[in-house]
Amino acid sequence: MSEEAFSISLGGKTWSVPHLPFRAIKAIQPALFDVYLAAGGSSMSGESVAGLGEAQLDRLAEATWRAVSFVEPELSLAKFLDLAFSVGELIQAFPSVARAAGLQPGTIGDQALPPHATPEASQTAGKLISTP
Repeated sequence: MSEEAFSISLGGKTWSVPHLPFRAIKAIQPALFDVYLAAGGSSMSGESVAGLGEAQLDRLAEATWRAVSFVEPELSLAKFLDLAFSVGELIQAFPSVARAAGLQPGTIGDQALPPHATPEASQTAGKLISTP
């Protein structure tokens, strides 16, 4: 497994998040795919991201918190949500959260997308990861 870490910056704080273990990935990955699809999937644009609703933003915030709480376990979801960060910062954190969860981002325009799982998502060789 790679020692690579991914920077997540929100509300003036920055966390360096490593590749996450499966126990974190299984909660994060479904939320990321839901947000990705709600934002237009492979047709994602700035306009479609701007159209994300409260439910999708809540899911993205919770997925981001789960990634951050791996390196700062004392940070509760309530305290995370009390940080002063914008929706734009949350959207910018999406690719780093996706990479930490083992998703290989693709790029369409300047939008980072998470369509493929990477080998780092697996702790052992031969483990199957299902992606849409």
